Amino acid sequence: MRTGSAVAPTDSVGTYQARRWSVLTGFSSRRTIATAAILLSLLPTSGVAGEQTPDWRLNARIVAVGLPDVAGVREVGRFHVGGPIPANPEFLMATREGRVLDSLRVLVAVGSNFGAPPGDQAFEVGAILSIDPRAGKSGGAIVVPQDLTGNDEDARVQLYTAQSEQFLNRRYNAGARTARLAAASGPRYISINNAFGRPWIANAPSGINGEGSVTVVDPDGAPLANAPSREAGGVFAGRHTDREQTPKAQPSGWLGKLLNYRASGQLTSGGMQTGALGTAFLGPSPDGSGFAVFAAVTADGGVVQIHVQDGVDGLAGPDTVSAGRGIRDDPGVIGIAFKWNPDRVLYIADPGRDRLVLLELEDDRRHFTVARTRTISLPQFDRPVDVATAIPEIANPQFSSHTTLAGGSDLFVANRGDGSLLRVSQDGRPLARATIEVPGLGPLGADRLRAIATSADAQHIWITIGGEVPGFPGHEGALIEVGAFDEHGAAAATQETQSAAADANLAARGKQVFQTDFTPQTGLGPLFNATSCVACHPGPGGASIDESHFARRIAQMDPGSGRMVPIDHPNSPIARRHALRDGVAIASAAMPSQANVISLRMPLALYGIAGIDEIPDSVIEAQAVSKGDGIKGRAHHVVDAQGASRVGRYGWKADIATLEDMVANAFANELGVTSATVGRVAGAQPIEDDSAQIDAVASYLRALRLPDGAKP
Repeated sequence: MRTGSAVAPTDSVGTYQARRWSVLTGFSSRRTIATAAILLSLLPTSGVAGEQTPDWRLNARIVAVGLPDVAGVREVGRFHVGGPIPANPEFLMATREGRVLDSLRVLVAVGSNFGAPPGDQAFEVGAILSIDPRAGKSGGAIVVPQDLTGNDEDARVQLYTAQSEQFLNRRYNAGARTARLAAASGPRYISINNAFGRPWIANAPSGINGEGSVTVVDPDGAPLANAPSREAGGVFAGRHTDREQTPKAQPSGWLGKLLNYRASGQLTSGGMQTGALGTAFLGPSPDGSGFAVFAAVTADGGVVQIHVQDGVDGLAGPDTVSAGRGIRDDPGVIGIAFKWNPDRVLYIADPGRDRLVLLELEDDRRHFTVARTRTISLPQFDRPVDVATAIPEIANPQFSSHTTLAGGSDLFVANRGDGSLLRVSQDGRPLARATIEVPGLGPLGADRLRAIATSADAQHIWITIGGEVPGFPGHEGALIEVGAFDEHGAAAATQETQSAAADANLAARGKQVFQTDFTPQTGLGPLFNATSCVACHPGPGGASIDESHFARRIAQMDPGSGRMVPIDHPNSPIARRHALRDGVAIASAAMPSQANVISLRMPLALYGIAGIDEIPDSVIEAQAVSKGDGIKGRAHHVVDAQGASRVGRYGWKADIATLEDMVANAFANELGVTSATVGRVAGAQPIEDDSAQIDAVASYLRALRLPDGAKP
């Protein structure tokens, strides 16, 4: 039994004292403790004394098998406009759907070349694969071919880069000191600069005890072309690419930047004498140059920082973390995540000591330094090898990366010791634990879990596991998917089942209502914009050339000032249509004589609209923090039909909370069925017919999918 505080400062500045814990007498092993936790979590809340960390079971979906010596994993995510990939037409093509850097694909580090001849026999082989996790959701798990060099037919798995001639540093950087090294060689970990850069890969090209490398990779899989560092090119390794020039201070103007450097050594001593097992994007350099800086953790427990132009500086010395309890222990990866706002903190897994190490960073306007070191120690940690952001930073144009925490985000911690996942707050409070149920295997056991990553929408966790999966003999290593989880429960959000819980009969009824023409006898109001849902949403994609499908927005423009002038008329600003007393005929709207601006408006397509309802409030709120560029969003909290506060999702001002409320609002404002919203006011008695129709249409929208071959 262990007791202790969750966060322990190494310099005694500030502490977080966690609750003390104990277990029942006789429970001596981790396995027994975990079993007890699962049993207790099944009891009602009132039946558990004190604070109990909930323990969930997550049913995994097998995405791909046949990934030998699998290690790190990362979803690609979207690259911000203005960065080098969106700005280069050739690079941009690599991000299109089905291509290697498609935003929804997953990059996986694997210890095989998959048929590509090694570029240098002296170094470890290895590759980064690009896998489409959507491809296997209906056809079963993807069995990865062991030779991908001629893989022109199966786009589900693509070879992004490998330890092969075409991916060596000398392809674009023949004069670099690391010209012999490849973009991937014994690859362990992946971080991506989605803000203004490219993927970075941490490698152990000579094993964990040999020199490590961190590479910057172009969309074609080769190390960085036109690299700002002549010495490194796109590969930083060992002590060969240490900083040799020191910026004097943060420069002002182009001439200041030109004259800013002087010959010198490193600002802080440190290098990659051992294999690089983790890396994370830190954002732009504090020297004002605008170049990216990444952190990397090495097998000797040291942490370095890599400036893409100036090279490697130290950050924290060897033994900051421990790779394992024995000298030759290989954890596979040592995960690392970065918090940038409001303070800068690196969270690093410490598998050898069952803890996380927190490096609080500051800078001297030239490079990063460590202001303070803290640790998080929890009894639930069992050889924690990886950390992942619960909500990744996807919005900020300077810090966007899936290894960067969005504002207020928790962390997921992967335990290789017992195969469990933990959700932990930034200050070290355990929020929830989860065990992983693999089809045909049951709970993921000891020493199977390799690495984890979170999806951009914070709904999925990608996990790499070692060994064979039942049903796939001879195919070692796998990529699996589970739903994200927190203290309130596990998200039913695997790609296979997301948004598909709608009852088929109810959805079919909703489709019928969606296509029905309403009349005054069936609920059409005295003022309306359309007589059916499909009138505005044909297809129901929303695209049409039929004039009757367009709404008319009218206005008056002052010819002198060019400003829009309000029109005092019942048919402004939307020209409505009216039902005649016979209940059948529809009269066109009277156009105000003052109107001299008439624009046709077509509603947006409805495919995927239900997905907005599935985004947790926390994901939206995380993007409302200041981005450091003078712009700050604000989530619109509204009250839904049940009287609960929720972040608004629909409407011009995000003033509608749920999909059902949005449908009710459309019934009231577009069809004139005013009772639709009256019946959804909190505490009001619902009108049965309207409520049933609203629920049916909402169910139809949740089940709505793009036709095969169609583009969103």
